[in-house]
Amino acid sequence: MEKSNIKTISLACPSCGGKMELQEGDEKATCPYCGHIVLIDKDEPSEEYERRMASARAEEDIKDLQVKRQRRRAMKGWLIALGVLLVIILLSVLIPGSPVRKLFFPDKVDPFKDVSIKFSGMSGSAKAELQFANSDAEWANAKTFTVTPATGLKNGDTVTVKAKATPGLRFEPSEKKFTVEGLTEWVTETQQISEENLAIIHANTERLIKEDWNEIVSSEFATGITYTPYKLYLFITDGPLSFEYNVLYDTYEVKVTRADGSVFTSYEAARYSDLKIPPDGVMTAYFEDLQGFNFGYKQGFSYAHSFSGWTDAAAMDADLRHARDGFHLVD
Repeated sequence: MEKSNIKTISLACPSCGGKMELQEGDEKATCPYCGHIVLIDKDEPSEEYERRMASARAEEDIKDLQVKRQRRRAMKGWLIALGVLLVIILLSVLIPGSPVRKLFFPDKVDPFKDVSIKFSGMSGSAKAELQFANSDAEWANAKTFTVTPATGLKNGDTVTVKAKATPGLRFEPSEKKFTVEGLTEWVTETQQISEENLAIIHANTERLIKEDWNEIVSSEFATGITYTPYKLYLFITDGPLSFEYNVLYDTYEVKVTRADGSVFTSYEAARYSDLKIPPDGVMTAYFEDLQGFNFGYKQGFSYAHSFSGWTDAAAMDADLRHARDGFHLVD
């Protein structure tokens, strides 16, 4: 068969196999699919071109085959490595006490079994501290737990303690709530004073009244005395505690019967400060002598037998309400 020159022909791309259209006079063809460029020798016989294209395709097929084989070998290597790793993990999981076993099957622990909370300070400004009964436990340390809130606490508040497990442990429960209790409280309102504590205050005030009036009542100037609780005045500090937190005045109305049968009325006030109520409920306080102003014979008694107090309830009220700078009256 006589060879002829190529004028126009449809070609197959040697790179991707896509169809390429060659026009007469073109010296190169560009694949519309992959962009591969094929140079055309116009004097090259068609049989020679077909042979060259077949050889190029064969070379590409060989390269593809080599790449596929390399990928299969790499995949096989990865699968073998993964299989070995899985076997090692499986064996480690079956070994008691191994780190891998603990990772998949962590030990269940109650972190609060040996943990408690200690509350200290005055109610309203107390703090919470962790206490560990078993300090040998690996998790028994302050870094494992968070306490919220930890300061500014008062009786009745709720404190939440959360425990974060370390690797190999599973905490159940991981959170526990504690109620703040057992704190000593400042007396901030007279309603906090129980009947038993009020009876103790009154008993002390009456003792002071008896001591103050004893000489007059037992003298020729008077024949008797009666005294009854009048009113409580409670003051609280306005600023940071520097000396006293609170002051309570326990006032009494005192009636003294003169020798001539007339009755003299006086008002007395016993001063108590820093009143606190401990967990046992028995109130503590500091007390001083009776408060007031001395007066004597002009009220019909001997000048030598002076005593403290007010002859007018309104005057006592006015004096007590302005008795302390930096304090305010709450009751």
